[in-house]
Amino acid sequence: MAAVVPYRDLRAALATVGAVLNRTNPPPWNGILITGDPGGTLTLTAASSSATVSIRLPGVARSAGRFLVDGWALTRMCTALVRGERRRDTDDQPVLLDGSDPAAPTVTIGEYTVPLTGLPADDHPGDCRPAPTIATVDGDALRDAVDRVLPAVGQQDTLPILTGIRLSLTPGRATVVATDRYRMAIDTLPATVTEPTGHELLVPGKALAACAERWTAPSVQIGRHRAESVRDVDRVTFSCGQITASLVELGEGYPSWRRLADTHSARHTATFDRAAVQAHVGRVLAILNAHPKVTDHIKIMTLTLTPDGLRVAPLLPEHRDRVNAPVLPATTSLTAGTMCWAFNVAYVRDALAALPFDTVMFSGQADADKSVLFTSTDGQAAEMPPYRHLLMPIRRN
Repeated sequence: MAAVVPYRDLRAALATVGAVLNRTNPPPWNGILITGDPGGTLTLTAASSSATVSIRLPGVARSAGRFLVDGWALTRMCTALVRGERRRDTDDQPVLLDGSDPAAPTVTIGEYTVPLTGLPADDHPGDCRPAPTIATVDGDALRDAVDRVLPAVGQQDTLPILTGIRLSLTPGRATVVATDRYRMAIDTLPATVTEPTGHELLVPGKALAACAERWTAPSVQIGRHRAESVRDVDRVTFSCGQITASLVELGEGYPSWRRLADTHSARHTATFDRAAVQAHVGRVLAILNAHPKVTDHIKIMTLTLTPDGLRVAPLLPEHRDRVNAPVLPATTSLTAGTMCWAFNVAYVRDALAALPFDTVMFSGQADADKSVLFTSTDGQAAEMPPYRHLLMPIRRN
């Protein structure tokens, strides 16, 4: 197999498939499979235990065949071969990939040719193919929705279900959900769903976010492949232009997000400007990081509603009653007294950053230990539910 690819296109392709590649894994899972077909299309594919991603480059393959090469080594070598040159001078420079000897494929840029170590390709799953389409969504809208829920994706590998992003497909809508037990983010976007019964999909959150960053076509086709044998697994495919990602479904047991969202009852509310409160939350975090008595990994802030507005303040381990903070402009439901909640300050920061519009509605329940809701509706389409970010307070002693 041989192909000649503009350096700009190869660099982007390696970044796309490299998003799911772990260079510390043993072969073939540290490799990029490079395939040329008789029609001239070059396909680069990387795979992990949870995702397979392929990108196709039409018209650059000179001959058919395939070889597998260490993905990290190939990426670094391509960078090294243009070191010291300006990007505008290298973007259109041709790169020759020659796999005529699969055990020692070569990379040629300019007058340099360097061989790399080929890997056995027999155990690699091969190029990624899209499954039959079950829904079509706008690519930018899905990317934005994934970005907004990503802060709520769980980070603990011991709870793999919570490391996923839930896609709920119903007629006319795709709902994107993530939760790590302490917070839950929900966003909804228009979708053309081909089956009236809909689908509930759960895919690895980080892998989906990494793939979404590389989408360039206007729309994304979502497909579903059901396991056909005990050696197979259920997969969800995302096809956008020349990129196809196949993500392994994480299985059952995801929290009932509809029940948690629909049972939230607002007792205390506040409407405020996001940027103003966001700036003060950032200042509170800086105060907690600077204070010598705050040594815990989790930094805690308070959010207090008053009849005149709201106040965000650091919660210190000592002399809490001596902390003072300004009352920020807000329209609240209180006519007398105050209502106070305590939160992980990083979670509040993430929630405010994820909200899509400038005006924020905060809703708290009668019990300060129950979940609160951040939402924003001032630019929301009437037929779509707004972005919702539920957050669990921290119990105070």
